[in-house]
Amino acid sequence: MQEANVSNAYRQQINSQVKKGEPLDQSLKNRPVRNKRSTTKSNNARKMGRSFKPGIRPRHAIEESMKDDTPYRPKPATSGPAEKTRLAYLMAYGQEPRAKHLDSRKNENGRFAYLKRRVQGVRKFGKNYDDNGDPLPDDDDRFLELIREVKERRQFLDQMRVMGKEHIYKNEVETEISQLVREMEQIDMKRSAELERAIELHETRGQRLH
Repeated sequence: MQEANVSNAYRQQINSQVKKGEPLDQSLKNRPVRNKRSTTKSNNARKMGRSFKPGIRPRHAIEESMKDDTPYRPKPATSGPAEKTRLAYLMAYGQEPRAKHLDSRKNENGRFAYLKRRVQGVRKFGKNYDDNGDPLPDDDDRFLELIREVKERRQFLDQMRVMGKEHIYKNEVETEISQLVREMEQIDMKRSAELERAIELHETRGQRLH
């Protein structure tokens, strides 16, 4: 059994000495025999290290640990002018602004100005207000505003064309222009109807005088 546990190198050396009739080397006799399997197991155990098994904590320990936890509190939502300007920039250019503090004068263009007004909930003109407190412009002022907004969008597309980004915004901006033109047509139809009623009223009064 001991011979079986000896390594192949030493076993070959022993067999060679036996065949030659030479006495065995004393160093081989006194050499401790190592069990290869036990050595492998010890190496594997050293590699694996300690194995920690999860223990079951008592109820009072769990309750105590829960008392120490600080409740989660979300950050307050910011809705100031800086945040609204950031949202307008994100809507206009499709990406977060690089600068922490935006200078509206450097980033000003037609679409950015329009989206900034829309986020802030204001219009360029208007003295009347609707039921929600939002400014409600007169038709004359609104018609002029629509003309400027259409012009701003066309200028924005021209800028994007120079930058090579027209294809990103073209469909969306042209849809907005179509909606603005449609609103202009409705205002124009309303004006035409009011003008016809005014002419009819004037003719009716003229007939009564005669």
